[in-house]
Amino acid sequence: MKLKRILAAAAATLLAAGAAQAEGWTVTDFSSISDRDTCMSYAETTFSTYRARFGGDGFTGRSNWTIGGYDLRGEVVDGLFICADEAGLVSPFLVVYNVDDDSDARETIADRLGDIWDEVVAGNGVPGGATPQPVPVPGGTK
Repeated sequence: MKLKRILAAAAATLLAAGAAQAEGWTVTDFSSISDRDTCMSYAETTFSTYRARFGGDGFTGRSNWTIGGYDLRGEVVDGLFICADEAGLVSPFLVVYNVDDDSDARETIADRLGDIWDEVVAGNGVPGGATPQPVPVPGGTK
């Protein structure tokens, strides 16, 4: 029941952002995160990493409990991470929507964002894990 209220709130947020004519929606639910600040940071990192890997001149918007990634494929695909508080744990989920009829592109973007989110979570905030350490040179130093 709470998920329905959260989705209704997400829809209201998206409508306010001008997505009233959205043709398609993809919703992805992720495992719980310990706190909202971490969820928000991971979401922002996910959108930044997506843009670094796949391009796009869009922008990221923020509220108290949502991070929106706009113009992920031109002006027709946007995404919204929602960091919903559920009894002391934050239950993040992602809503990706498009205003054209290219559902395949929307699904691809949603999958890419989900994969990046998983990388960020596994790396404790760093996509792909921690920064590699230099490999020691065999033979030591003189």
